[in-house]
Amino acid sequence: MPDHADYLIVGGGVAGGHAAYAIRKHDRTGRIVVVSDERQFPYDRVPLSKEFLAGKRKRKELFFKGNSYYSRNKVEVIRERRAEALDISSKTLRLDNGQAFSYKRLLLATGGRPRKLQLPGSDLAGIYYLRTLEDCDAIRNASSGAGEAVIVGGGFIGCEVAATLRGRGLKVTLVELADHLLGAAIDEKTAGWIQGYHAKQGVKVLTKTTVNEFVGKDGRVTGVKLGGGLVVPADLVVVGVGIIPNIEVAQEAGLKVDRGVVVDERLRTSATGVYAAGDVARFYSPILKRVMRVEHYDLAERQGAVAGSNMAGRRATFEELPYFFSNQYDLEINAYGDLSSRTSTVLRGGLNSSAGFLQFYFNGNVLDGVLSINRDWDEIEKAKALVERRKAIADPSAVGDESRALR
Repeated sequence: MPDHADYLIVGGGVAGGHAAYAIRKHDRTGRIVVVSDERQFPYDRVPLSKEFLAGKRKRKELFFKGNSYYSRNKVEVIRERRAEALDISSKTLRLDNGQAFSYKRLLLATGGRPRKLQLPGSDLAGIYYLRTLEDCDAIRNASSGAGEAVIVGGGFIGCEVAATLRGRGLKVTLVELADHLLGAAIDEKTAGWIQGYHAKQGVKVLTKTTVNEFVGKDGRVTGVKLGGGLVVPADLVVVGVGIIPNIEVAQEAGLKVDRGVVVDERLRTSATGVYAAGDVARFYSPILKRVMRVEHYDLAERQGAVAGSNMAGRRATFEELPYFFSNQYDLEINAYGDLSSRTSTVLRGGLNSSAGFLQFYFNGNVLDGVLSINRDWDEIEKAKALVERRKAIADPSAVGDESRALR
């Protein structure tokens, strides 16, 4: 007979952890079981590419709760185990070790896995993907005795790791296939300015550049061969080219899947009693009025809390604007809304780090998102409120006029 859990959570990351905390807040007695494929209790991944990698944050500070929280609150965390098969008709889940659970409510917070490059030399030692605490430990250890690093992928993870390793004194080359850094998230003009900022810090940035091969000696990477034949020396390589959402268990169980596990405003999937949250969830934003899947910490935390509350009998809806942040050198980057749907952008302030600036992302005459670099929170909150209004702005250029208050 399967072991029974009132609340079964698959995934011990940000969403899964915060779901468990929310459940226990509303239900003090129901049995909570969290299945995690990691060795650790739930922790914050955000510092892995920044403060923790830089050695400026202690390991114990990464964890959302102390280990005693879980035993004290009767939250069982099964570590280093994966979900293998879900049967929604019998409400049972089988793990990779054969252990089975029946459940009253189930949350899929399975996150994603790093997208791997399948190139000659991909199996060489010294090539890393940053997703887990153990990954970060390995990169930090390798960087301690290294002189040169190559970062493959110019998204936020790649840019943050490049900035951190440069701060640790390494010579860093950042390689990006697209025309400019951060191409999936922000506009070309702002991305070009950030690219220039990296260059001023001593990072060599190569855009519109392919990686053809990892070269090595005695089983360890020594360089990265680019499309033009140039080999960039490397004592270590960090690859950050996106993640693949872990939707396989949901898909095989017959849940509705569309580039993510489809959920409604209460984070319920197409199966009764089954919820999804975080990187794996494809949800409808009632503010932006569109379906999205967002891979950011803030959204995973908030969706986990909403899902957990609803699993425990509440009727909460997820109605938050997507939000993300990034720190690179002394650049504090914050963004609200959807920056990908832009038809035009309006800059408020100059492209400089000392005074900072806001970049507004319009879809027609409606403001869909705002990006802030080194601006104060009061102004960011006012810009966020403009996005939340969802009203057409007759003259979008007006938001760029600093003589006029955003309010």
